[in-house]
Amino acid sequence: MLIKKIFRNLKHPVALVKKIYKVQKEARRFSAEDEEYWIELKGKYKGQRGFVIGNGPSLIMSDLEAIKDDISIASNKVYLAFPETTWRPDFYTVADPLVWEKIKNIVVELFPQVHIPTYLSKTSAKNIKYWKAVHLTPFSRFSGNLADKAVSGQTVTFENIQLAVHLGLDPIYIIGCDHNYPGEGINVKAGNAIKQGEQQTHFIKNYRKPGESVLPAPIQDMEIAYQSAKDYCDKHGISIYNATRGGQLNIFERALLDEVLASK
Repeated sequence: MLIKKIFRNLKHPVALVKKIYKVQKEARRFSAEDEEYWIELKGKYKGQRGFVIGNGPSLIMSDLEAIKDDISIASNKVYLAFPETTWRPDFYTVADPLVWEKIKNIVVELFPQVHIPTYLSKTSAKNIKYWKAVHLTPFSRFSGNLADKAVSGQTVTFENIQLAVHLGLDPIYIIGCDHNYPGEGINVKAGNAIKQGEQQTHFIKNYRKPGESVLPAPIQDMEIAYQSAKDYCDKHGISIYNATRGGQLNIFERALLDEVLASK
């Protein structure tokens, strides 16, 4: 699938040049200060367990409360859980352009640091930390060093796994990643906005409002990214598990969340 995308781009050289120029222009947002920030975080939590949190329907408040003393990485509208839990993520990210435009003025006030890719629009907030975003290709499949780059894979969970690896977390547990979006087609095209249906696709009601413009989940592309994450972790001896309560993400070895929480 990645090879096909490359050949499609080669058929349209002018568009390809424009795309390359745009990526290079956005990459300049990645400053020396950003690089130093990531360098200081490299391996900071080496050997500690950590949690990468998805916002799927399986996510429950008591699970968040149970991991409040662990290192956790979360994203997007996870802050909707805050009125019901004392848990707060140690690292917060956004990668979806539509979501970013809707919530950027909220999250820069809520979180001490907001971590985003270089392709998202700039703000005047001082607590934005960029990572240099590159596309997932056969030659750039995963990054364990965010001082260099992070690979985009159609889901912020993929970047969050890269962040977890950068921090040195091991084992890594993924929770709330149902990998299933009722009302969306299986073969949706990445980047083309759709209208949110009536189905509840996230952990809390009105996370998305019916009729809201959202970017759909291209499941096949996401699975390529997740497989890249698994391959990297396997190669480097990093234990990564999907401890989601149910869901349809079966690329990673499964772990029972209740057993994980009891083993602390």
